[in-house]
Amino acid sequence: MKKILLFPFMLLLAMTVTACDGDSPHMDNDDTEQSGSNSENNEDDNTENNSRMITIKVGDKTITATMEDNSAARDFVSRLPLEVTLNDYASAEKIFYPSPALDISGTPGGFSNPQPGDITIYAPWGNIAIFYKSFSSSNSLIRIGHIDGSGIDALNVSGDVQVRFEQQAD
Repeated sequence: MKKILLFPFMLLLAMTVTACDGDSPHMDNDDTEQSGSNSENNEDDNTENNSRMITIKVGDKTITATMEDNSAARDFVSRLPLEVTLNDYASAEKIFYPSPALDISGTPGGFSNPQPGDITIYAPWGNIAIFYKSFSSSNSLIRIGHIDGSGIDALNVSGDVQVRFEQQAD
């Protein structure tokens, strides 16, 4: 009888662990199905997520991006506001060179297969690369953020683009 009861319990436990896996890089930060029983933790999570939100002004358009929780992304956010010219590179990404270079020590690398909207650092050159098209894999990329929704369309234009990065107001 114990074996019969143990199997469903183990199955339920395995499904719960799988459903709660938080390692997905595409987690939705607007998870409205969270339990309200621990509102203090939810407020802390929202404050943390808001501190990782930035805006990118491209002409008369304002797009948002969610930055990763790593040292390189925090270094980038600490430099905001920042106005730069993004240069077109390989007809797939817009790049610029932050000065001084971002601190990538302790930041996990090896991000490959960049998708439209990914904000990365190309470690060998130290440049920021924002992909507006899918691109070939590179183990030298460090992901520091991702443009939300369809905002990447504002950068999917030919030539260089003047932008202003700002930390999003709470």
